[in-house]
Amino acid sequence: MTNLTQLQKEVMDYDKKYGWNKDKESHIVLHMSEELGEISRRILRLEGYKTEKFKRAELAEELVDLLYLTLKLANKFDIDMEKEWYAAFERYEKKSSRK
Repeated sequence: MTNLTQLQKEVMDYDKKYGWNKDKESHIVLHMSEELGEISRRILRLEGYKTEKFKRAELAEELVDLLYLTLKLANKFDIDMEKEWYAAFERYEKKSSRK
């Protein structure tokens, strides 16, 4: 099974291959915002707020796009997402509520 470290490296290699590793951090965040909007639109369709038909495959594509951009941004700041993932879950375990 692929882990976050491997996925992060794949993103880094792919970005280098196409010169996208030079993208500005602010542009990555803007693109993330765009993808989140697309995810929101898919959920609104599911809930019946939008009239277009909900397609699970489209939602999956948008979620992957957002994950890709998240890993790309982490690479820009040299953040080990796998390490941070487990640290986050340690924090979550200590929480007793959502407050």
